[in-house]
Amino acid sequence: MLAELLETARTPHLFTAEDYAKLEIDARTELLGGLIYDVSPRNEPHRHAVRRLARILNRGLGEEFIVQAQDAVAVPDWKGADAPEVDVAVLRHIRFRPGPTSSDAVAFVEVSDTTYTADRRYKIPLYVRAGVPSWILNIPLEQLEYYESIADLETAHGRVSRKGDLVEIAGVIVRVSDLFESEADAAK
Repeated sequence: MLAELLETARTPHLFTAEDYAKLEIDARTELLGGLIYDVSPRNEPHRHAVRRLARILNRGLGEEFIVQAQDAVAVPDWKGADAPEVDVAVLRHIRFRPGPTSSDAVAFVEVSDTTYTADRRYKIPLYVRAGVPSWILNIPLEQLEYYESIADLETAHGRVSRKGDLVEIAGVIVRVSDLFESEADAAK
């Protein structure tokens, strides 16, 4: 009897994005598949890439868009089970209540140094299925991977661009090499 009670007490509670948004959690977390996970600590190559990409996009986007960095976006909506912390999201510039959803997004970029497997296996398919063009900035391989369709998900790394290549993200031309920390940056 006690074993059955303990087993019942250990059943996880699945949250919707709406439930998650109402919680006051001091730690950095995200909602994936209805479960709350701690977000991996950011290292300097990750922070550098997010700052550089946000700066480039902010300079190139018109007033109708905003760049949101490292904050939750409900996918597909607030009744769903996912509110991942998207590293860089390009969103339509509107007032969000309770917050942005994937239908407000025109692009998502995940910056992956230590989180590549989770980003590639869970987040990117989630974004693509929601209809949001998505990228992974793969820091260890120094490449930018693009995913727009189910066919892209069936390849190991989507459509790959490397240093020296130019890509278009939400209408903004981005030089891939500008997103990686250079040796001069690392020495500072």
